Amino acid sequence: MTLVHTPEPRPTQLVKDLLLSYWDTRTGGEIPRPQVIEKPSPDFQRLDLRNVGDYVVVSIEGFQESPITVGFQHREITTDILIHVAQCTSRQRLYDLTQEIRRIIYSKQHEPDDFLLDGFESYANTTALTAVWADTTTFSTITLLTTARQFGVNSMRVITAGGDGEVYRALPFNDANVPLDPQPDPGRLQQVRFYARVDSGSPTIGVTLRDASNRAGLFRTWNVVVNTTSFASYTATLSDTPDASAGTWDESLIDELAFTSIDSGRTLDIDHIDLATDEFQFLQYRGYEENVDDFEFWEAYIRASFRSHGDVVPVLT
Repeated sequence: MTLVHTPEPRPTQLVKDLLLSYWDTRTGGEIPRPQVIEKPSPDFQRLDLRNVGDYVVVSIEGFQESPITVGFQHREITTDILIHVAQCTSRQRLYDLTQEIRRIIYSKQHEPDDFLLDGFESYANTTALTAVWADTTTFSTITLLTTARQFGVNSMRVITAGGDGEVYRALPFNDANVPLDPQPDPGRLQQVRFYARVDSGSPTIGVTLRDASNRAGLFRTWNVVVNTTSFASYTATLSDTPDASAGTWDESLIDELAFTSIDSGRTLDIDHIDLATDEFQFLQYRGYEENVDDFEFWEAYIRASFRSHGDVVPVLT
């Protein structure tokens, strides 16, 4: 029997992506986003941390499995995470950084393996939005919506006319130019979650992952029915059979997400797009301690644990 390769979870990457994509600097920028690094770093042998300002280093302390259920056919899994926080500004900044990390862990404890692709909060206006989001059909008008949203203050509005439209943007996968930025692994991606609403009816839209250089030749599309006039959560599950596809699937070539086949004459609003690996069920905050023995900078150690209950025990076939 030939086994199909399924990439193993990378808990340090999950924590790194959570912190980078959900970090909130506050209204006045009082808590700047630190540099967040996996240890050991998959991109560098050495890093000059002394000159990067505030930094966070994420590492694994341990991994435990316990057999459960009748016949011990399932597992309870715990992965312990150490988050090292360091900075040279003030003890107050250290406490602010640890507070923000704690907030993210608690707010995402039940969805701990998400990567926030776009919450639309970083765009100043429609011009900035359309520098990232675009349309290949010419039937879509894309604007930054500031009067309605699920979270924050902004969302994206797509109005179609003259034919079925779409809206798409690049994915941050495999970008060698920004190795310290969040980069979810496309081979482990299992869900695309987003909030949406439509002006009327129950249109079916496509959630499409594709190769930007070969859009018609390499893609997979999962259909989602949007049937609410207020924002509601929708999910495309990538383990389901796609509703349309082309080409031999190769995750390493997939670099674009699109919402496709948006019926002509529709107004579709989208907010808070998450990419989820769905590998763990819970992220537990366990506390932190400050290192008071270092007189060169302020540092603390935060501990957390990924937990999962009921994973099937692999067996020989």
